[in-house]
Amino acid sequence: MSDEMEAAPDCDPYLLAQVREAFGRVVYSHKTHEKQADICFRHHRLQHAALIVLTAIGSGTFLAAVVGALGKPVVTSVATSFIALLVTAMSLGAKTFKFEEESDAHRGIASRLWDVRESYISLIADLMSGTASDAQARKRRDELQQATRDAYTDAPRTSPKAFERASEGLQRNQEMTFTSHEIDLFLPEALRLGQDEGGS
Repeated sequence: MSDEMEAAPDCDPYLLAQVREAFGRVVYSHKTHEKQADICFRHHRLQHAALIVLTAIGSGTFLAAVVGALGKPVVTSVATSFIALLVTAMSLGAKTFKFEEESDAHRGIASRLWDVRESYISLIADLMSGTASDAQARKRRDELQQATRDAYTDAPRTSPKAFERASEGLQRNQEMTFTSHEIDLFLPEALRLGQDEGGS
């Protein structure tokens, strides 16, 4: 807290600490939704690639030519039926598991959270430079909290895998807990409080 008071002596240090913590949470949420969108899009690509391959293999003429060359019509019939079953299952799966739509939804939330994240950076800059009064900063903070809440209300759920990838991407392992040093790593250099490594 003393570092925050030294960095921005004219603003409420508790307000600055709260805004920085909220900023850190938004950074994590934004990155997690980005990672979840990537995961969903990869599933979408794999789903469609598998459907294309199975449909091509399952085309009766090709399969009959390959398997029929062995001279066993029963094997040809069973193989054709099995591939047709897989194609049907994949087609139903594509209608049930809409990975592309889910990916787009996560990207949309990430975009909204990016805007909130950047606005928090601006608020932190205004607090630390003294250009925003505490009253103005509290009003802006409340608006950003509402924008974040609105984004979370519309957000699809993310997976532990996405959160893990976000942690790796942000070079962190502790969920939603931030030291001042860790938040400094997210901020432009001019807005950092300049603590030693590890926040001590």
